[in-house]
Amino acid sequence: MRIRPIAFDSFSTRSMATLVETDIRIFIDPSISIAPVRYGLPPTEEEIAELDKKINEIIEIGERSDLFIITHYHWDHCPHPASDHIKVLIGKRILAKDFNDTNKSQYLRGKDVLSVLKEVEFSDGRSYEIGNTYIEFSNGVWHGEEKSKLGKVLMVYIEYGKDSMIFASDIQGILSNKTKDFIIRKNPRVLIMSGPPIYHYLWKRKLEETNINNLIDVVRNTEIEKIIFDHHIARSKDYLNYIEKLNRDIKNIFMSAADFLGIRNRLLEANRDNLYSLF
Repeated sequence: MRIRPIAFDSFSTRSMATLVETDIRIFIDPSISIAPVRYGLPPTEEEIAELDKKINEIIEIGERSDLFIITHYHWDHCPHPASDHIKVLIGKRILAKDFNDTNKSQYLRGKDVLSVLKEVEFSDGRSYEIGNTYIEFSNGVWHGEEKSKLGKVLMVYIEYGKDSMIFASDIQGILSNKTKDFIIRKNPRVLIMSGPPIYHYLWKRKLEETNINNLIDVVRNTEIEKIIFDHHIARSKDYLNYIEKLNRDIKNIFMSAADFLGIRNRLLEANRDNLYSLF
């Protein structure tokens, strides 16, 4: 199994686009977006250039992918119906979140996406064997804390031979037993997940305690070798310090997607104000 992060917040703009290569090419959450305003500032030229570059890369990779997975209907994970990169999904097999089991916003977005794609397979709680690849979906889990107004997302477990991974987009840390139990039960080698939005004023100390305690439980009760801890948390200037603390206090297996790839952490959105101050 080869895992290739295509665009993540640690080195690009808002995205968790990931290509997984087994005996098939699986493209998970093949989309990307950009924060229209951060620190009261619009995107920098560097961010816009990065967004355009990654859209082209998503199209190129999508054309050569066999299977697409859409974990939920936010535009940094699912292509907007009017976007250029949605076109590469048309006519392909798509396993997706059931938009009837989420909030109103995702329901309406999902309907709009379906009007373009014409056909998707709702995959909540389902499993598939495609060639020698096994794919299993969780049921809907909350986008962050319990009863989140942002709705629900799917987690995806992929197994190929003796290798395995879980992709857990937008769970924003491990905040529920349902999320934690799925990860422990599947015991993947690699876990890719969204860390908490610690930059946001609504992030609470109680949620942070829950997240840390659940991360400890997951690490103690699995044989996970690598945790890619990225996305929402990478929008904070404290992101890399947070990763360092997890490695020091829990186990040295946490990393950014950039670290996983062996490239530089850029944190474009988190440093937007600094980038503007250079001009």
